[in-house]
Amino acid sequence: MSALVSAGEVTPFDSLRRLRSNGSEFWSARELMPFLGYAKWERFAESVEQARGVIAAQDGESAADREASLCREAFGRTNQVGVNYHLSRRAAYLTAMRGDSRKPEIQQALVYFAVKTREAELGAPAPAPLEITAAAGPVSYRDQAEILAILRPALPEPYATATAKVILARAMGERPELDPAETPLYAATFLAEKGHKAKTVAKFQSGFGARVSNAFLKRHGRRPEKIPGPAGSRIDKVAVYSDEDRPLLEEVYAGMADLISAFEHGDQIALSA
Repeated sequence: MSALVSAGEVTPFDSLRRLRSNGSEFWSARELMPFLGYAKWERFAESVEQARGVIAAQDGESAADREASLCREAFGRTNQVGVNYHLSRRAAYLTAMRGDSRKPEIQQALVYFAVKTREAELGAPAPAPLEITAAAGPVSYRDQAEILAILRPALPEPYATATAKVILARAMGERPELDPAETPLYAATFLAEKGHKAKTVAKFQSGFGARVSNAFLKRHGRRPEKIPGPAGSRIDKVAVYSDEDRPLLEEVYAGMADLISAFEHGDQIALSA
């Protein structure tokens, strides 16, 4: 099994959680740092400051000072005195979001703080949200994250990163925000983006995909990476591209635009790769 948080499991983040005399909770940035995969305080402090900036932009500087309070205190085995931050749950979550989502430590932290934040909003432990898939029935977002972590070594990195962000955003009830460079690009979605109807996409996605794959092979000396096809689909594997490959898809599309237009005007079209 992966290192992601499982239901009822006590994680390092639970043991690092501290309580003030008034009952409010916080996490020491110095203690949290190694559990987010950081080796140098300077880099981690930059992530904390970025998180403070997000809170300040949303709720003002006073909220940032309250949720990521700067202090000087003793830490470590030698009780060295230095700068530290006391982080709220939200500040810790935002700090984790600034890390490399490919690291298992960051994945675990994101899931933990996302779930704990949601539980706090609801006032009780929240049941794992469900998303319905075409073939397998309900699969919780937590299970989706587990599956992604297990399969990640076999997946193209842009696809894995984007999928992780989508799962996390949906679990939090947010709209996924993806960098175009991280967003997977498929032949079928490219055709749909051009405004073609489902019938046209179904007709041309195979031939268009084969031509794009051939063009990719000619340009890069290898075939594009593939991922499993959609649940319940007859497609076993589907080629996945990134936004960097979009000019190549545009080039292939330009060579097929007349064929596609003719089909949409009622002509009978035969395709070849």
